[in-house]
Formats: sequence, C-alpha cells, structure tokens
Amino acid sequence: MTDREKEILDILKENPMISQQELADRLSITRSSTAVHITNLMKKGYIRGKGYILNKSNYVTVIGGSNMDIQGSTNSPLVMFDSNPGRVDISLGGVGRNIAENMCRLGVDTKLISAIGNDLYGNKILSECKGLGIDVEDCFVSNEMPTSIYVSILNDSNDMQVAISHMDILEKIDTSYINSKHQFINESLAIVIDTNLSKEAIEYITSKYSHIPIFVDTVSTAKCMKIKDIIGRFHTVKLNKLEAEALSGIEINNLKDLELCSKILLDQGVNKVFITLGKDGVFSAAKENSIKLDGVKVDIVNATGAGDAFTASLVYCHMNDFDLEYTTKFSVASSIIALSHKNTINPNMSVDNVEKILKEMILC
Repeated sequence: MTDREKEILDILKENPMISQQELADRLSITRSSTAVHITNLMKKGYIRGKGYILNKSNYVTVIGGSNMDIQGSTNSPLVMFDSNPGRVDISLGGVGRNIAENMCRLGVDTKLISAIGNDLYGNKILSECKGLGIDVEDCFVSNEMPTSIYVSILNDSNDMQVAISHMDILEKIDTSYINSKHQFINESLAIVIDTNLSKEAIEYITSKYSHIPIFVDTVSTAKCMKIKDIIGRFHTVKLNKLEAEALSGIEINNLKDLELCSKILLDQGVNKVFITLGKDGVFSAAKENSIKLDGVKVDIVNATGAGDAFTASLVYCHMNDFDLEYTTKFSVASSIIALSHKNTINPNMSVDNVEKILKEMILC
C-alpha cells in the first residue's frame, strides 16, 4: 500500500460514505486521481462494495519475539576481555516485532502475537507498537516473567560482534495459547513466524494453518534447525548463507551451489527461497526461475535490522503480487534503508523511500 492509499484508507475508516469529490478536496488532489487510488484499493482487497465497506480480514499476523534491544558500539577495534569506550543505545527489538514494524511502515495491516512482561519494557513495547498502528491486542502479558532483553555489541565496522538473547518468556506462546487465538490467526492473509518460537509451536502453526501462506525468518544457524524436517510447509523462506547450508546440507561456494541448495528446498514444497549473502548480494529462487543480485556498496550505520526489513518486504511484495525479480530488488532496497540508520528500524522506512532507493541504485 502506498502512503497516499494509506491516507485514503484512514479517511474511509472515519467516514465510509464520503464521496470521491470530498476525498479529493480533503487531499488536495483531482477527483480522477482519487478514483484511481480507490480502484487500486479495491483491487488489493482493502475495500469492497458500495460505501467503501472495509475488508475486516485484510491483515497479516506475525508470531514471534519482542524484546528490548541494548546495543553497545565503538569506533575503535574491540578489545576483548576489557572495557571499551563507546555508546549504548536502547530500542524496541525482537525479530517478529521488528518485522511487524517494518511491515506496518510499508503499509501492511499487521497483527503481532508475542509475549512480554507486565513491566516497564513490556509496557513500552505495547504502547509504541500501538502508536505505530500494529495490532497487539493478542499479545501474551506475563505478571511473573520479565520482558525479553537482547544485548548486542557492534564492532568498529558497525556489524554485530557478539550478542546475548534472554527470551524465555516466548515459551508462553505455546500450542494452547496459539489455539486460543485461532479465530484471528485463521483470518490472516498471511502468517509470518520467526524461529525464536519453540519447535512445537512452529510445527503446530504450520500444520493447523497450512491453507495460509506462511513466511519464516530463520533467525540463526542453530534456531533454523527447528524447521529442517518441515521446511516444505512454508510458502517463503528467508535465510542467510550459513542457515541455507545448514538446512540443505550443501556447502555454498558459488552460483551452482546456490542453485542446488535452493532446489533442495523447493523440491520439498517451498514456493520461494531467498538467501542473503552479505556484501555478495542476494540469491532468490522459485520453481520457474532464479535470480542472483550482486551486492551494493553501502555505508553501514547499523547492520542488525537489515534482515528484518528484508523479510517484511517479502510479505509486502507477496501482498501486491510482485514477481520474483522485483520482489528481490525491492527487498534489497529495503535492507539498504535499514542499514543507513543507527536504529534497528529506520523510521524513514516507506514504500516511497524504497522506490527512491531502487532508482538511485539502478536496481530496476
């Protein structure tokens, strides 16, 4: 959804019976332009019928981790086993929550199901997510367990050197809790999960909601092994090189290896595979074709949120029925926006800004 379409949809939520001319006057655009936007919103399923009846089931559900990120960084080479001068930043994090925020900034109506503590950090996560427009009404809130905390240390290249994740509370998102939210999950247009969830929860979700496209962010080499035996249940899988090697059993050294790796996953039932290769670019594949994009030189400010932005963009592109090539380029451009800001989530993330990057980097 474009920024203009989102603006129109917000007005329609307030007044579904507003005329196109009134909409045009309020937005200071022509009536013909308004008609085009309305048509696009109807094609995408956001509105239907006379009086611009809103489609209530036009959202994507993200099920995964939420936490507070505590990030330390230094401009000098890290000295191990010693105190390093630098700076410490605190921000909202968690793979699932990060994907949800990026999706919301791209105009996708998003519901987040996660677990947080009834504490300072948990309340901050809920309030900020609500302020962004993310539906967090179905999050689990614990009075006994604290909100998850993720502590990371960046090196002088602004890449993660080491991190510790305390996410025990996410065990509360178990099969019983998921089943209690069945009605809302079952009405989703797509589901996104991260492998911070337990293996049992992942298996339950992918089995019970096999009729809904499910996207997975594999998070890490160790955690991705939870889905090794059920990889075919996913519509789209996003991995890095090490995770792809772990799931396929193929050591990746060249393009042929990437093609073989993706074929193994596709043959098990996956519709689309995206393998991020850092400075070497991205490889993506579907049944009918594959694409290798070379890396784009970027001045990295913070590398920790690029993968979350990439996954969010895959969902956005799926919702808009974009082809594999454009989806890959769009997702790379989103990652570039993420890399260019000190925060894990770049507040400037938007469809318009991604499209600007696409033009600037000559990606399409």
